[in-house]
Amino acid sequence: MSPRSNPSPVPIRFDHEEWLEEVERLDERSQARVQAERARREIESGTATLDWQRCEAGGEGGTSLPGCNKLYVPLGRQGASEAPFGFVFQLAQDPDGRLVWNFIAFGERHPNNPNTRAVYERAHKRLHGRYP
Repeated sequence: MSPRSNPSPVPIRFDHEEWLEEVERLDERSQARVQAERARREIESGTATLDWQRCEAGGEGGTSLPGCNKLYVPLGRQGASEAPFGFVFQLAQDPDGRLVWNFIAFGERHPNNPNTRAVYERAHKRLHGRYP
């Protein structure tokens, strides 16, 4: 997979339920929500250069995200200080058989507050029904 581009001609899907639970749970003026909404607009408009990263199948803190990819938010940034948030997507199949990158989680990549779940923990819960 080539970084800095969509990993394939697979479309990206932001379902309403996941967006509501992951992004709209946040105050509409919060930096996290503003960044997520901006990134989504850039993705959906096709103007973003997407630097896809593979999630670790067995990650830090017991997360298990096989087959998932992530994008750092704000888009185009790298380090935790430049891109403190992230989207996690899972490759899924639509009922018509097409593959899509399905949005499953948004949040802080490495939160300073020990009571805040990292985006990777949130993604793990969506996939496995519980936090690691």
